Formats: sequence, C-alpha cells, structure tokens
Amino acid sequence: MKKIFSTIVNEKYFFLLLSLYFITGLIIFSDYGISWDEVNERYSGFVTLNEIYKKLNLNILQDYPDLSNYIYREYGVLFNLPLAFLEDFAGIKDIKNVFLLRHLINFLIFFLGSAYFYFTLRIYYSQTISIIGFLFLILSPRFFAEAFYNNKDIIFLSFYSISFYYFLQYFIDKKNSFIFFFSLFASMAINVRVLGILIVFIFILVLFFDGLNSKKIFKKNSLEIVKCLLLVSILSYLLWPFLWSNPLENLIYTFKSMSSYNWRGLVFFLGEYHQAKNIPWNYTMILFLITTPLIIIIFFLIGAFFSIKDLTLNYLNIDNKEYSNLWANNFQFFNIIALLNIIIILSYIILFDSTLYGGWRHTYFLYPFIIILSIYGVHILIKYIKYKFILIISFFSILSSLYWIINNHPYQFVYYNLLTKNKVKANFELDYWGVSNKDSLEYLLDNYKKDKYFIYVYSNSPYYYSKNLIDKDKREKIIFVKKIEDAEFILTNHFYLNESPIKKDKYLYDNFKLINEIIVNNNAINSIFKKKL
Repeated sequence: MKKIFSTIVNEKYFFLLLSLYFITGLIIFSDYGISWDEVNERYSGFVTLNEIYKKLNLNILQDYPDLSNYIYREYGVLFNLPLAFLEDFAGIKDIKNVFLLRHLINFLIFFLGSAYFYFTLRIYYSQTISIIGFLFLILSPRFFAEAFYNNKDIIFLSFYSISFYYFLQYFIDKKNSFIFFFSLFASMAINVRVLGILIVFIFILVLFFDGLNSKKIFKKNSLEIVKCLLLVSILSYLLWPFLWSNPLENLIYTFKSMSSYNWRGLVFFLGEYHQAKNIPWNYTMILFLITTPLIIIIFFLIGAFFSIKDLTLNYLNIDNKEYSNLWANNFQFFNIIALLNIIIILSYIILFDSTLYGGWRHTYFLYPFIIILSIYGVHILIKYIKYKFILIISFFSILSSLYWIINNHPYQFVYYNLLTKNKVKANFELDYWGVSNKDSLEYLLDNYKKDKYFIYVYSNSPYYYSKNLIDKDKREKIIFVKKIEDAEFILTNHFYLNESPIKKDKYLYDNFKLINEIIVNNNAINSIFKKKL
C-alpha cells in the first residue's frame, strides 16, 4: 500500500491524469440515467439488510421478504448492502438522491480499480506505457459510461483487477500481506459474481506448477495454497450474508444457479432475436470486436500472438530448462497469466453454455487482461518500429476516443466502432438498459408545461424506473398509460422484443409526429412522438 501511494505522489503525469479523471467523475456522475437493473439491485440490498436487522433484534424494515424466500437470494450484496445501510442510517428520503449516491460510489470503485490497473502495468512498464494502458481502460467509451451505473459488472471488474495486482505482487515478493490482500479482493470479487472464484483457481494452479520441480518449493507452495483457501473461505463467508446460515449448501446452490441461469429474455444479435440460453457461441467475441476501439483490438491481437508464441515455445522446451516452467521470466509470466485468464474464462463460458445477454458485459472483467496484452503489443511494436511513431498512434487513438466521449456525452454506452459501418440498428441492440430514458422524460418536463403528462411507452423498457431520477416536485406529473390512444406522448428507446426494430419504428414515424430524438452515430436511441393533429 505504501508503494502505491509513493507511485501516485512521485509520478506527476499520472497523478495529474488521475486527479483530472476523479474531478471529471464528480462533475458528471449525475448526468447518467438509471439502468434497468439498479432498482432490483437496491431492493436486494435491503432484503439482506432486513435479515441482519432481524438477527440483531434491531428495527425491522417493512415490505421485504425473508432472505430464504427471496428469488435472488444467491446474488452477492457487497455493493448493495453497505449502500442500503447508508441510505437507512443517513435517512435519505428522496429516491433521486439515493440513486445519485449509488452512481457516485459506483464511479469511485471503478476509479480505485483503474488506479490499481495502472499500478499493475507499472510493475513491468515505464510511466508512459502504463499511462497508455490506463487511458485505454478509462477512455473506452462503454466503460467510461458504465463506470457510473453498472453496479454488477464494473464492480466485479474492479475487485477482480485489484486482486490481480496482489496476485502478481505475491509471485514477485512472497509476503504474507500480498496473499492476504489477494484473498480479500478475490473474496470481494466472488461476492459480486461467484465466477470470481476462477482467479483463486488460477492462483492455486500457478502455485502448484511452480513447485513441481522442487520438493522444498512444492511443500512451501502447498502451505500457501492452504493459507489462500482458508483466507478466501473465511473472508467470503464474512462478506456474504447468504452463506451465514448454511455455507456449503448455499454455496453449491449458488454455483448451480449461476451455471444454469435460465433468463428467458430475448437478445437481438446480427439482425435476429435469440433466446439468451441459446445465443450463438461467438456472441461475446463479436460484441467485443465491434464495441472496443479498433487500436486496442489490433494491439491485443499482436500481444496475444506473441504471448501464445512464448507459451508454446516454453512448453516445447520445458525439459531443456534447468528450472522448467511455462515462462522464462516475470515479464513473460505477467502476459501469459493474462492470456490464461482470458482462455480459461472464455472456455468455461463456452463449455458450460453460460447464459449471456446485454452485450459482453458479463465478461467485462476480462477487459484489463485484454488491455495488458494490448500493451504487450505496443511493447513488441516499439521493438520493431520507431518508439515515437507507436506512441503517436496510441495517443491519437486515445484522443479520438476522448473526442467521441465528449461529443456523445452522456450516451457513451451505445458506442460501436467502424467495423459496424452504418448497420448497427438493423443488427444490434442500442440502449437495451434504458439509461437514456430519463433524458426523454426531462425533455418533456422542460419543453411542455403541463399539469400531467400522459405517456405511452412503445418499447420493452421500464421508463417508470427513470422517474426515480426526476426532481421530486415533477415526478408525479408523469403518468404512464396502458393504451396508446390514452396517451398524448409516445416514447421509445427502440428496444423491442421479437420484432424487427426497423419495422416497429416505421409504425411510429408513419403515424405520429416526431418531436425529439437523442441521436448517437446517426442512430436514434430515444425518441418522443406526439399524436398528429
């Protein structure tokens, strides 16, 4: 920890960028709408808080089911429980302030995770190269936006990334403090998504293979494995109230639930609707390729190629080495472990036919590893091409992403790169989480002075959630009606189920008067219509 603080203070360029990012986050966190999942996530936090209050004989909260009967009881509440307690303890009454607080804390956790990611790169690279990696992460448009409201995948990414920093530090300098902090943040990651247990599995796997050629090292590593498993078990238990009543049985239940999660929704992908359980195997990879800045993809492919090459050559020559291993030095270890994280996790998802939806957000936690290999690609290119030329390309790409982020604020969550050309609307989902819904409601309130706003929602998006971020004195003016003929205004975020978005939109444009649209890259992501006179 002392090393981290000294790095921040002594490296003025990084300190400046980190401060600028922090200040930017504080300024803009209130600009983002509410995502589909946030209301349910908050509710889960209160279900667990109520359970704890009952065990401690404190004031029981009303209208919350017992945790044992709650439909989403197996989900971790590391983010939601403390915020539920803070909301209750501080007596925050206005629901708008509740969700603004959640957005702020969401950003602060990602801010911490992104800083740790820089420290991870800094172990092996110069300040300049590490800054490129840091900027690749925070200025990837979708991650820039989701850092404020995605309180599952972004939080998981952050804790997973921090645990990886201590993972590496342990293998460089095998201090007990590093194995403790690794276990702590790995447990926090597991609490957010049980898939976080994979980094513990990889840690143990590396310890095991590291000791195969020496009885002394094998014995020491075996003790470290036991230590890690004990720490992770204890910390996971303490951080996860669902495990308190029956740790082993509830953990097994969670694994079964996650591996066979049966979300029945539909996903719009390559111009067709698919059941999430039966989505094409290449869904995640294609979404990654079209929603990530191209330069990161190019650098990643180069870095991954050379890392695979290193791994293959080391494996083929393993018997010829005095101390055999799959990596020749710490630098190779860094890149090969990043590669193994990607391979193992994607293999798990494909082999176990995991349910995926909502873009590739369920695998967002792989993004730091993707960037690690991208930076390895930068490192390789610098060896063969002029140093300044590669830096210019990298920073030009970063400035291009920054320009796009500023120009499309706060709708960075619908970013698609040039690979999609002009075919996004006909093939892929746009604002599937309804984050832009709030701004359409506010447009009506600001531009049409009425006592009541009768609104019909012409999409499968819960606009009523977005009322939570409307000012209290205006909230009750918004009335959602069940029949289109009863409405004065028709709203859509162009998210439909089982019918062509183009066909559904045509009906609106032909029969109603368009009064406002939110446009990103020539695609309408939220539209307001009014009945024609």
